[in-house]
Amino acid sequence: MEGEVLTMFSALEREVTQFCKPRWGYRVFSLDASDKSRIILNGCRLQTGRIITPYLENAELCALFVATAGEEFERFQQTVKKSGQIVEEFLLDALGSAIAEATVREACKAIEKEFGAKGLGISYPYSPGYCGWKVSDQQILFSLLPNQPCGVSLTASSLMCPIKSVSGVVGIGRQMTRQKYGCELCGKKDCYKNRLNK
Repeated sequence: MEGEVLTMFSALEREVTQFCKPRWGYRVFSLDASDKSRIILNGCRLQTGRIITPYLENAELCALFVATAGEEFERFQQTVKKSGQIVEEFLLDALGSAIAEATVREACKAIEKEFGAKGLGISYPYSPGYCGWKVSDQQILFSLLPNQPCGVSLTASSLMCPIKSVSGVVGIGRQMTRQKYGCELCGKKDCYKNRLNK
């Protein structure tokens, strides 16, 4: 069974590669101010929370980014879902997440290339919905970006469409370095996703 699933995943990966068009973009702002739980960009307060904010306090600039697996992937995923192919649907969900995260890494490489040439370092990317930064803050984040950046829009409940999309912030500055990330950063002990206890 495991071999069949891997074969199926590889086939889906090859198929998706033919039409998938991941996209990313970012806009850079001066960091106006920060305190223990928020940053202020262009006069707008982002409630990044007490876990993330300390990792941005040495930033001089912040890049707000959006990265997405794209609407083409979303349409294909919906087609598979309607066909009732449960295993394929599950595999596509995982593949879409991997594509979106890989696209975030490409965006970060571009930010690092642009500002590294100026002697500035960058932080890891941090996103609403993690480590105490509320998803609803995406409304503010998106208000600072062009309309529907990379074809991504927000629902009234602050979820992104296409679903396999990521938004967030990267700190930029002379004293910025990549520090703890993921479960190591959050430190929440009772989270079912906690990888530190495994």
